[in-house]
Amino acid sequence: MTTPLDDPSRLPVRDIMCIDCKSFFASTEAIRRGEFPLAAKIAVLSRAESQGGLILAASPDTKRDYNVRLGTRKYEIKPNMAIELVAPHMRDYIELNYRINQIFRQFTDDQHWYVYSIDEAFIDVTHSHRLFGSNRAIAAQIQTKVFNETGIVTTVGIGPNPLMAKLALDNEAKEQAPWRAEWGYDVVRTKLWQIAPLTDFWSIGGKTADKLNRLGIHNIGELAQFDRKKLHQKFGVLGDALYFHSWGIDYSDLAKRYVPHAENKGYGNSQVLMRDYTTQADIETVLFEIADQVATRLRQHDVLGEVISVQVGFSEPDEQGQHGWSTQTKIDPTNQTNELIRAVQYLFEKRWQGNALRNLGVRVNRISKPNSLQLSLFSNQRRDEANLQLEHTIDQIRSRYGYGAIVRGYSKTAAGTAIDRSKLVGGHQA
Repeated sequence: MTTPLDDPSRLPVRDIMCIDCKSFFASTEAIRRGEFPLAAKIAVLSRAESQGGLILAASPDTKRDYNVRLGTRKYEIKPNMAIELVAPHMRDYIELNYRINQIFRQFTDDQHWYVYSIDEAFIDVTHSHRLFGSNRAIAAQIQTKVFNETGIVTTVGIGPNPLMAKLALDNEAKEQAPWRAEWGYDVVRTKLWQIAPLTDFWSIGGKTADKLNRLGIHNIGELAQFDRKKLHQKFGVLGDALYFHSWGIDYSDLAKRYVPHAENKGYGNSQVLMRDYTTQADIETVLFEIADQVATRLRQHDVLGEVISVQVGFSEPDEQGQHGWSTQTKIDPTNQTNELIRAVQYLFEKRWQGNALRNLGVRVNRISKPNSLQLSLFSNQRRDEANLQLEHTIDQIRSRYGYGAIVRGYSKTAAGTAIDRSKLVGGHQA
């Protein structure tokens, strides 16, 4: 039987590193307290004033000893757990992330450096060996330099493509010192195929894993042996990607970034609520605040949106086991706050069945540039121009003096969250 690995000339072969800052937020807090990051028992807690506050990060010992990790709620932390709960300092994390990435950039050019998240980055060192040595030598130099200059411990996965580098990182490098692992196509059967459950494989989420399970696929080896045509019939192009990924093949090129077409780009905001929101007035207060934020972003980019969607997440699954819903509608292209609010209110009141909610989001898609031909028979052009001028003035005031300088009345109610959130960085304490 032929396999995708039979012809080496068709395989992507580069020297890619996926570098992770180990327990980054918790490590940063440990360093602030003069502790060695890997020995500290720290958990970074967002919104400590609420029992629903979320753990954003936990040190390795905290994860191992108490199974506390990203997404754990404050009320799940028991008094007998020897954990120091600390507030996040997002500005510090951003500044430290910048310093660390300046180190990464010393080992490749910017075209082959890609920031994946606040604690992970990819670099392509294919053309760096004459300056810095082998893959493992480069990885060791990066780890030493980052630790000496910042105190952060890094883990490095190395592979012939971004997928294999990421899998080497997540499934081996993070397990033990020296925190490095290199996976090539020769370990596809012995290491990659052993990954189970499927959700431990990069890019496979819970819903996709459930669908694969129903096909009789429970590990990556079974996925690799499955009929590719049937995967395509079930998942479309995602099925093709799953098949080739199960063989360790990924043709992504760090130097060729995908830039979405303007018409495909959308603008959205969402938030996790710190308590159950159960009344229409309270829920709509937050939805209207989010719609205001989205409208502001549209105006900042001088674009209009035509498709408005609302997403909600329940605090508890409903009788059908659903965790939430989303719905959308099409309106005349706009970036005016009041028009987005009207659309959001219509969508919410049409669909909400009284569930207590913990997640809310608003998104605007089908983006276009304003032009003089975009008129509506049902609008007053002079009034619309006056409203838009007013909203631009509000935007300018907020840009100069902060969001709290001018707010809508509903944001001053107990349900409002926008004023407090405007003081946060990345949704968390600065």
